[in-house]
Parts: sequence; structure tokens; C-alpha cells
Amino acid sequence: MLGRALTEYLPDAIFVSSRDADLRNISETEYLINKIAPQTVIHLAAEIGGVKANMEKNLEFFESNLLMNTNVISSSVKHGVKRFIGVLSSCAYFIPDDQPGTESDLHVGLPYFGNLGYAYSKRALDIHAQIAADKTKMPYMTVTPVTMFGPHDNFNSETGHVVAALIVKAVSAVEKNGTMSVWGSGKAIRQFVYVNDMAKILAQLIEINLTGNLIIAPDMGIEIKALAERIANAADFKGRIEFDSAKPEGVSRKVIQSKKFKEIFEDFLFTDIDKALQETVEWYRKNK
Repeated sequence: MLGRALTEYLPDAIFVSSRDADLRNISETEYLINKIAPQTVIHLAAEIGGVKANMEKNLEFFESNLLMNTNVISSSVKHGVKRFIGVLSSCAYFIPDDQPGTESDLHVGLPYFGNLGYAYSKRALDIHAQIAADKTKMPYMTVTPVTMFGPHDNFNSETGHVVAALIVKAVSAVEKNGTMSVWGSGKAIRQFVYVNDMAKILAQLIEINLTGNLIIAPDMGIEIKALAERIANAADFKGRIEFDSAKPEGVSRKVIQSKKFKEIFEDFLFTDIDKALQETVEWYRKNK
């Protein structure tokens, strides 16, 4: 999803996928980076799913992502990559209910156990980038977006993240004149960022010599109930929305905020969430 969005903002970049190399294999990873000889690497590759997939594949996600992250940074250092940006996830944070997490909290406490494997692989990526930056004296950094959504998301009601899963359900409910079912109580609070905004930010970060971590969070979050209602509106669904408390919904509140973003991107305007949801629903309907 993010890689496809980046093609618009970095048209001259070289984009690779799992068809080009298995990044869990160090030999394939080194061969790829040596062959391309990039000055800059933006590392987006990950194995990830929604709340259910994270719980069921905790071990697999930890092992796969740890291998990919380690091999990419190791190969980047070995072959003289001068600029590295690795993308993390907000689930890497342990977030208390009474306050949002900031960049300085990334390695405090344990993340939610239901996605501990994926989350801790992202923490390891941040540590690896810090050590690599110290060794190479080059700007190796990580970026933590809140949950992304948009065109080319994983539109699967079982394995996708919440926005894509709810869009599938809303559109299906319109087509079948049925109800729209939402996992959990609807009271959980989450943050979201439109993938096009994230792509714009990454494209600009290439020109900025930063190290450490940077959080990308447009606002202080929204209840899933309100999100479901906005998605229903974007899909023109007028029927009943049901909340299934027997289904998993993860932690009750996951909110992070940046201490640095406004200083670096003083004039950046995030896309209005209703506009972004409308565009995503329209894209899904055309491409599903």
C-alpha cells in the first residue's frame, strides 16, 4: 500500500518487492542491494495483519520481520547506503490509558501481547538503525505512522486492518441490503493516517538528515464506533451497524503523538479523514 503510494512522489526511485528477493534470506538481500547500489533505502517490507492475524501468527510475524529488518540494515551498511528510513508501527508502543506515547517512549514497557511479535521486531529495527547511524555517521532513522489506510490496502474483513475491513463490510452491506458488523464494543480508540499523506512525508524526509524516530499522527484518535459511522456514510450505507463484543478488538486505547513533527513539517496539512475515507471507498469499489 505505502510503496504504491510512494510511486507518485518518487517516480524516479527503484521499487522492489518480494518477487525481486526474499528479504528473510541474507544472501538474496545482499545481492539485491549490491546490484542496485542505492544511495537511499526506504524499508517498507513487513509481514503483518489485523488484530486476529497478529494474535494467531505472533511467533511467525516476529521471526519473519526480525529477519527482514536485520538483513536490510546489515546489507545497507555493508554496501555503503548513505540514507536509511525504516517504517515502524504504533503497536510497538506500550501506551498507558492516561497519556499518549511520544518518541521517547518507544522502548518503555512491553507492547500489547496480542501483537508482541510484530511490535518487538519493529523495536529491534529502531535499535538497529540507531546503532548503524552511530557506526556509519549517516542518517539512519525510523518513522512510526499510526495505522495507515487507503488504496491498495488489504481489503479483507478477516485479516485486514480496521479501516479496510470496515469498508469491505459497509460496501457488502449496501450491496446485500444487510447489516454492518463491527468487531468489538466500538469503544476502542485508534489513530489513522491516509497513506498518501504518509507517502508525501517519506518523500520529503529523504532530503532531511534526521536520526532517531519520528511519529506521524494527524490527531488524537477516534472511537471505532465513530469510525464505523463515518465509513458507513462514505459508502452510503443507511442500515444498522452491529457491534460484536465476542470478537477481538485489542487494547482499549492506542494514542501516540510527536514532539518533533511540527518542528520539521511546520506547514504540513493532513487530508481530512472523511475525504480520505471517501476516496478509499471509491477506489475499493472500482478495484475490488
